[in-house]
Amino acid sequence: METRYEISLNIRTLKGMETYGCFSLGNDEGFARSVFGLMQGEDLVFPSAVITIDLIKRENGVPFPLGLRHCSYEQLGCNVKVITKELFKQLNLEGGN
Repeated sequence: METRYEISLNIRTLKGMETYGCFSLGNDEGFARSVFGLMQGEDLVFPSAVITIDLIKRENGVPFPLGLRHCSYEQLGCNVKVITKELFKQLNLEGGN
């Protein structure tokens, strides 16, 4: 059974929430949770939230939500920087997956 972790970026549209971006974090749950823990935003998500970020666990392609945060446009920019920095460190400096 293959398990992978990812952070998805979602935006509210007229049709509902749409995923428009996804970052693959590999198969290390500790790493995935630590990166998600660095994300800016609110843990309490209201139905009116426009932007959300999700931590997803995929087992054989089936998604299981592990975390959800609402964030502003500014926080989203910071979060993308954090994800990129942490992935760079993981893949290049700490041995990678």
